[in-house]
Amino acid sequence: MYQINDVKAVIAKVAAAIHAQKDYLGELDGKSGDGDLGLSMEAAFHAVQETADTYEGTQISELLMKSAMSCNKAAPSTMGTLMSSGIMAIAKSAKGKEGFEDADVVAMPRLFAEALMARGGAKPGDKTILDALCPMADTVEAAFAEGKSLHDAFLAGADTAEKSAQATAGMRAAAGRAKWLGERAAEYPDGGAILCGIIARALVS
Repeated sequence: MYQINDVKAVIAKVAAAIHAQKDYLGELDGKSGDGDLGLSMEAAFHAVQETADTYEGTQISELLMKSAMSCNKAAPSTMGTLMSSGIMAIAKSAKGKEGFEDADVVAMPRLFAEALMARGGAKPGDKTILDALCPMADTVEAAFAEGKSLHDAFLAGADTAEKSAQATAGMRAAAGRAKWLGERAAEYPDGGAILCGIIARALVS
């Protein structure tokens, strides 16, 4: 069972990975957005890590709910709101639990994706984070069902997320500022999808 210290360790890994890639995310977002993705996500996950580091309770659900609120406050952008919604979905799934079993963890990418679709209204194929997150969820679930360990299932999921993110290059966006830029933005991969790949790789680092 994965308990609160394990959750805090994962949060720290993700925050460090985003900090390391913030300039790349900003440069990429500048091709099809307003260029603030790196800075906003660094701020969001710095706030999430601060919340985790200072939380002295034992309830994972409470920790994640507080983290979701910190994320939204630190990054009141579209992606910040989406990340907050995803974290909140995981928090709700943890309610009443002392920790996460393997099956709970396997379900998280799907829960996160469903929360983002409900909040933002996008769908796979719109050239958003979902074009990396949904394939990742498919891969993790399939690999785990085939008998792979949790780590190996998420390792395969990270590979899928990264490849799927790169595959968004050439797609026409159907959401956000990139939609209005049309062909000017089409040649570049989606920043949100790349963000998903970065987070997915951090989970297995």
